[in-house]
Amino acid sequence: MSQIIEPFIHYLNQMRTMMQRDDITEDLLKQRLSPDMFPLHQQVSTAAALSLRCCCPLFNKEVRSFKRPNISITDLQQELDDTIEYLEHLESNPFESMPSSVTFVAGFANHTLEPEQYFQFYAWPNFLFHFSMAYAILRAAGLPLGKGDFDGFHRYPAGFSFPS
Repeated sequence: MSQIIEPFIHYLNQMRTMMQRDDITEDLLKQRLSPDMFPLHQQVSTAAALSLRCCCPLFNKEVRSFKRPNISITDLQQELDDTIEYLEHLESNPFESMPSSVTFVAGFANHTLEPEQYFQFYAWPNFLFHFSMAYAILRAAGLPLGKGDFDGFHRYPAGFSFPS
């Protein structure tokens, strides 16, 4: 699998695991870190969409979307499942068929970057931003998540916390 796709799949799987927790509620999907920021459901959905907005153009594929019209835990989980499955089956060597540039919209601005710049300076950082905001909303809501839930690597003993 491509080095471009693997990180997205890894972190989408982390997000899927967090969103499958029993303490995730429908009300929590509307929580925000700040009134002018996306709520949890939109942070999760935007992270999933950014993985597709990155990988599809780099593999010369039409950008896909698996966003559901309803805001529910089930729909978000299905969106994550469908996105992961699509990325796992995305075939082609991006370095053999990569376009010479990628044109995209960021907010209200239009940009064109070389593929490597697009990945390194736009797509991957923006994916991580929305992934991090979703994690932060869950933590701010009191869910007992740790760094291992975020990255899938860290492990700490039960009850461990860093000194204040």
